[in-house]
Amino acid sequence: LNLLRKLSSTRPGCNIFFSPSSVSAALAMVYAGAGGLTEAELSATLGHAMMGLTDRTALMSAYKRLLAENQYQDVALDIANAVLIRKNFLVLDGYKMDVADVFKANVTSVDFARDGAKVASEIDQWVKQKTKGKIQNIVGGGLPEDTAMFLISAVYFKGTWVTRFDSAKTMPRPFYNHGTESSDRQTMELMSEMKFGRLDSLSSRAVEIPYKGDRGSMVVLLPDSNTGLPRLRDGLTAEVLKELADMMWWTTVELRLPKFEQVKEYTFVPILQKLGLKSVFTVDADLSRAADPGLFVSDVKHKAMIEVSEEGTVTAAVTTVRTVNGGRGRSIAVPQIRRFHVDHPFLFYIRDKVTNRVLFMKEINHL
Repeated sequence: LNLLRKLSSTRPGCNIFFSPSSVSAALAMVYAGAGGLTEAELSATLGHAMMGLTDRTALMSAYKRLLAENQYQDVALDIANAVLIRKNFLVLDGYKMDVADVFKANVTSVDFARDGAKVASEIDQWVKQKTKGKIQNIVGGGLPEDTAMFLISAVYFKGTWVTRFDSAKTMPRPFYNHGTESSDRQTMELMSEMKFGRLDSLSSRAVEIPYKGDRGSMVVLLPDSNTGLPRLRDGLTAEVLKELADMMWWTTVELRLPKFEQVKEYTFVPILQKLGLKSVFTVDADLSRAADPGLFVSDVKHKAMIEVSEEGTVTAAVTTVRTVNGGRGRSIAVPQIRRFHVDHPFLFYIRDKVTNRVLFMKEINHL
C-alpha cells in the first residue's frame, strides 16, 4: 500500500499496476544476503515487523512456506525466481543455498561480459516462458558488463470467474476518466451472489469477485464519489483491508465492470528510496551474507500486464534486481440487490484467500 501511494504521488492521474508478490520476492532475495543497516532498511520496507516477523530464521521459514503454498485448483499460478551470478564473482555458498531452498530460485553462473547478448536473450526467453508469453523483452539488448548478480522474480496468474459475465450484456457505457470526463468503454454486466461491504470511514464500497477453485478473488474498491479515489488510496492500510475482509457479507450484486488490457513498466529505485530503502543502492551497502564488501543494487525494474474479460483474468509481472560490485463464514444476506457500477476511478487487488497474500494491485484513473 505504501508502494501504491508512492507510485501514485509520482504519477498523479495515471493508472498504476504492479505485483506486490513479485516485488517483495525480489527484494526478499536481496534481504537474504543483507546485514546491518541494509538488512534493517529492507526489513522495514518489506513490513516484516508489521507481520510479527522479527527473527531472521523464522522470517526465512515464513517466506519458504508462503512460496510453497502455490497449489491452486482451477486457477493457474506460477511464481518463479532466478539468480544469475557473474562468472568468477565469489558469492557465498550459504546465500546460494538460501535462495535455492527458500525461494526455489534457479542459481546460474554466466559471463555477462563475453556472452551479454546471449544471456539477455536467455533471460527474456525464461521470462516469456514463465509468464506464458505475456511479458517479453524485460532486458532487451543486453546487460552492462559490470553486472555482478541479476535477480528475477516472475508471477503469472490466470483465473476464471465462478460466474462468468454474459458477453451479450457487454456494451459501451460511460466511464468517467479522472472522475469528470465521460468516455464510452466496453463494460460487462453480471447479476450474482457475491460478497459486498462498505468502508464508511473512506466513503467507499467493495465487492469480492471469486475465481473458480475458491482460493483466489478480485476485490474491487469503488469510492462513492467520482473523485474520491485519492481519499480511498491514502486511507488504505493493512488493518483497513483486514477489517473489510471480516465484515463483508453475501448478497445479490448487479455488477458492471469495464473490460480492459494494460501494461505498465517502472523503475523502482527512486520510489524505494522514498520508502526508506537507501543504503542498498550505495557502495556502503551491507550484502555481506551474499558476497564480500562492495556489492550493491544498481537497478530495480518492474513490468506488469493484465487482461480482464467476461471469462476471467490473466495477469503477469516480473521484477528484476541488478547488482554491481564497486474472513468470517457466510452470513445471512440482506434481501436487497446492491448496484455496483464501476463507472469512475477505482482500485482493485487480486488476493490469495488462504495466505491473504496480495498477488496484484491496480489503480485505474482512466480507460
